[in-house]
Amino acid sequence: MVAKRQNKPKHPMVLDIGFKVFDIVQMSLNKESLYGCVEFSKHKITIDPNQTLVDYKGTLMHEILHVYLDMFGLGDDDEMPTLGNEYLTHVVTSVFQLFSAQNPELFSFIFNNDE
Repeated sequence: MVAKRQNKPKHPMVLDIGFKVFDIVQMSLNKESLYGCVEFSKHKITIDPNQTLVDYKGTLMHEILHVYLDMFGLGDDDEMPTLGNEYLTHVVTSVFQLFSAQNPELFSFIFNNDE
């Protein structure tokens, strides 16, 4: 069992993707295998803060990637086109460039190794 955090991680509580802003909400999800989720219709990312910091950062990045990949037309698994390595590499590179430029403090929080 993972020890619960005493304090919620501090970071910007919005994700700006240029034409939409997603609120980031820290809330216990009370499900054994669910640590984060995106509600596209509400422009909301929910992250369970009751994780280790490294897991929290990984979950936050996971949900942010869902948002950006959806923006690039890679949202619904059943509608996913066949992807080649070069195309996927290009999209992920673009995602990281956009994310770091539009959300530098959030990017720094996730990729900074300080505890």
